[in-house]
Amino acid sequence: MKGLFIGRFQPFHNGHLEAIKQILEECDSMIIGIGSAQEERTSPNPLSGGERITMIRRVIKSRNIEPVEIYPIPDLHCHPAWPYYVKAILPNFDKVYGNSEVVLDLFDSIGDQTGTINQVERNKLSGTEIRERIKEDRKWKDLVPEEVAEYLGDIDMKNRVKPKIDIDHESEKKAAHLLTKNDKTIAVAESCTGGLIANRLTSVPGSSNYFIAGLVTYSNGAKIDLLNVDEKLIEEKGAVSSEVARQMAEGVRIDRETDIGMASTGIAGPGGGSEEKPVGTVHIGLSTEEKTETRSFHFSGDRKDVKEQTSEKALRWIIELLED
Repeated sequence: MKGLFIGRFQPFHNGHLEAIKQILEECDSMIIGIGSAQEERTSPNPLSGGERITMIRRVIKSRNIEPVEIYPIPDLHCHPAWPYYVKAILPNFDKVYGNSEVVLDLFDSIGDQTGTINQVERNKLSGTEIRERIKEDRKWKDLVPEEVAEYLGDIDMKNRVKPKIDIDHESEKKAAHLLTKNDKTIAVAESCTGGLIANRLTSVPGSSNYFIAGLVTYSNGAKIDLLNVDEKLIEEKGAVSSEVARQMAEGVRIDRETDIGMASTGIAGPGGGSEEKPVGTVHIGLSTEEKTETRSFHFSGDRKDVKEQTSEKALRWIIELLED
């Protein structure tokens, strides 16, 4: 008999390991289904489907747990059709196991055999609890297999689950007020934010008084041609660097003849990151006639989160500059 065990495994913990052992006591083999496999770098789903598969494979391989197959199951967002969808994309199985009443009821409703798992320390052995402990720097490694603890350290899980900064939708109004009050003009050159900073600055009525231009210089060529960024600098430091952010901010200010030039460059994800520059790495530049500065950040969350947090930090910097 082949069993199916579906979970999000964010992350895989000792409760999951115990469940696998229980299933293999009853079944000859089993399938592990990675639920919400398309999700990654969000608060409830910080790990990608591929990362979860790698994490679980390390555990079952090092402990000689077999035979076990692992498959991703992207969401369908249609409860009545979901069990049929799962059966269509996975190899044949005989019994579905789990702790989710919703999942078991759905398979029951189409006549499939289901089984519950004896849960252990449910108050501690949950993905939500473990993510909170990692975020708050509390003891958590004893709740997961040692292979998982090592893997989560390798991918910097603590940074994945760190709190995101709050987005204050009054920031654009504050920036607009101060730009108008101080009779300052601004132009923006954006890469990773794709025009979001400009969008927020122009969402306030009367923005034509202070907002001169917004350039989305997404490619290296655009940065070079439109902002006069040094091509050799991009080759040496990379487009995502404080040095390039500095030249972008200076370039847009000088070219558009404004009082302030602001720029953003970063890696919004989900791909494109590296060990040196992981997803969420962002550099913001701010240039005035007196000086040009840069600030570097590492944001958590998905692509949308990174873009929103970058725009928020940019607006707050404008406010800080003009209040001073």
